Amino acid sequence: MAIDAYAPCPCGSGKKFKWCCQPIHVQIDKAFAQDQEGQHEAALRLMDEVTREHPANPEAWGRKAQLLYQNERVDDAENALQKALEINPNYAFGHLLRGMFRQHEGEIAGALILFRKAAELYDPEAKDVLVQVYSLIADQELKLHRPIAGKAALQICYRMRPSDEVRQALEQLFGDNSHYPLSARRDYTLRSLPADAPEEKRSAWERGVAGAATGRLTDAAGAYEKLTQADSADRLAWYNLAVVRAWLGDNKAALDALDHYVTIEQDVPQAAEAWAMAEVLRFGQGMEEQADYVEHAISFQIRDPERVFRFAEDWQRERRLTGVQVRQEEGMISGIILERTGGLLTGSGASTQPARLGAYLIIFGHHVLVVRGLNLESLTRIQQELQERLGPGLSEPRMQRGPANFGDVLAEALIFPLGTTDQAEAQKVIREHVQRFFEDTWIHRPLRALGNVPPVDATGHNLLRKKLLGVIQFIDECAQGETKPYDFDRLRHKLGLPVKGTTEAQAAAPAAPASLDIDAMSAADLAGLNAANLLEDQLEQAHRAAQRLDAAELAGNFARALVERPANANRPDRFPFYSYLIQRAMAEGDSDRALTYVDEGEKADCEHNEGRRRNDYELRRAQLLAKRGESVSAREVFERLIARVPSDLKYRGTAAESMLTLKQGAAALQFAEQGLSKARENNDRDSEQYFMELVAAARRQIA
Repeated sequence: MAIDAYAPCPCGSGKKFKWCCQPIHVQIDKAFAQDQEGQHEAALRLMDEVTREHPANPEAWGRKAQLLYQNERVDDAENALQKALEINPNYAFGHLLRGMFRQHEGEIAGALILFRKAAELYDPEAKDVLVQVYSLIADQELKLHRPIAGKAALQICYRMRPSDEVRQALEQLFGDNSHYPLSARRDYTLRSLPADAPEEKRSAWERGVAGAATGRLTDAAGAYEKLTQADSADRLAWYNLAVVRAWLGDNKAALDALDHYVTIEQDVPQAAEAWAMAEVLRFGQGMEEQADYVEHAISFQIRDPERVFRFAEDWQRERRLTGVQVRQEEGMISGIILERTGGLLTGSGASTQPARLGAYLIIFGHHVLVVRGLNLESLTRIQQELQERLGPGLSEPRMQRGPANFGDVLAEALIFPLGTTDQAEAQKVIREHVQRFFEDTWIHRPLRALGNVPPVDATGHNLLRKKLLGVIQFIDECAQGETKPYDFDRLRHKLGLPVKGTTEAQAAAPAAPASLDIDAMSAADLAGLNAANLLEDQLEQAHRAAQRLDAAELAGNFARALVERPANANRPDRFPFYSYLIQRAMAEGDSDRALTYVDEGEKADCEHNEGRRRNDYELRRAQLLAKRGESVSAREVFERLIARVPSDLKYRGTAAESMLTLKQGAAALQFAEQGLSKARENNDRDSEQYFMELVAAARRQIA
């Protein structure tokens, strides 16, 4: 197609075509036309003439490189392109072409760097070619799990040349039906300066805005970097810098800027929204060290396809493999591998108990088998099982790790109810399991997004509290769908965070007494309960809920309220609550109070529980006396306990360890040798090894 004489030159110089490369493009266009008609040698000879006649023009060498590459003369193409870039290192088309070479070779990251360099070098008026460049950038960014950068590139395309094709791509990828969470498809915009900002600052600010509008994102980032260097407390500049860096696909630098911004932003909802964006950035290629979700993949070459497919069928019958999809046009089979369960088996050997997701299985043709997932321990178990059952049917495994998919954020929380066909019952089982995961497990898990602090501890720290809100917002967005398995407002409330539509002040207030879902209560809610008005099972529930929230004082209050109540014939065992009170007293350094709880607990157990827990109380007594350094008294209690239950080896082992701690080697040796003799008598190999180690330690101490 003929180029308008007054259009920007395709070489990227910024000059009009008429006054730049038009004279040599007559022959260049003729050469490409010949090549298209199959006259490849004639086309290449013509391009040789162009470079001989215009040896100092990089466009001549660049187009020759393009033609050589089309004719699969890759090395010659690279040499010609290198010549062009030596003549002009800022030859925009040269960087674009080299990026296409890298893209064709599968070097996504390298191609992206070159495309972005070309985008910066092309004149902003060269819109037709820039649309092509930014389309390529968008494609590479999305392959690298950077949706914010991908969307920004497509939006630049649309601003330069609005078209139905780009609009539809934006709608399909980032519209209401997108598979991305809201924080990954949101329209992030640069924030404006206050009206009273000084003129000098306004001028620098507008340079950043102008750079972003024209696609010169590096210029925009540079402008906001200078503003943050001039004023490190400028939260708006930090936010804009973070957004521009995210648009550039520089996720690490964007995350750093967001960290500064969230630290100084006092508007909690805005800070939380920014940290939800930070979670999106952590899912990008190269962010694995900062991410809480990382995908691990183990691949095998298939050596015996028939054996592998028989095995897959066996797994389906055993209900270990579910959701199988066969995509014949792609030559691919996929499915979900469930973890082993210990439940009842059907006649076909299939388990009927709910099962957790173990990994995703993909089989490419008859050649490659891949298992992938976020839980490396589960993945390793599945790898071992595959190797044990398929043996030489598979090659040695190859392990990789990379960005997780947003849809896998809830994978660890999900469960597959295999024992029921009732959909309502199945959904109930799933919801309860997800609830237990987030409220019992997740809140105690250190998160990189929170500086390796667990959510339950982050709530008491001003900065981490803002970040935690963003983390939960992101997970909530990932869970959106027709059958959302959990209401994350329940988690927010449990952690004492504002639920949607409420303020921090409202979050700090206890829930209304009528709402007595104790498991969903926050620490503030639990503190507002009147123990005297609670039934015993409610008190127990409150005690457990406080423990899960690490609210030790509250848990202790509920435990004391429980043991102070009159004996309950239906719940005679109070040991779990006395045990908690004993541990709390010892943690606070009050061993006298701890021993008092032992005495009270043992007395109540003998009176109301037929002394079923007497040995547990005696063991606590002996351990407490040992911690107080009262070796003689501790030894006497251990001896009474062992005499009462001579067959239980754990008491002899604990006694020996306690005496070693007290530097009572002779007493430790006596307990250890008695345990060793009993272990050998019972042919208990594990215990025998354990007591042999204790005997050796006691003898070393005596020596």
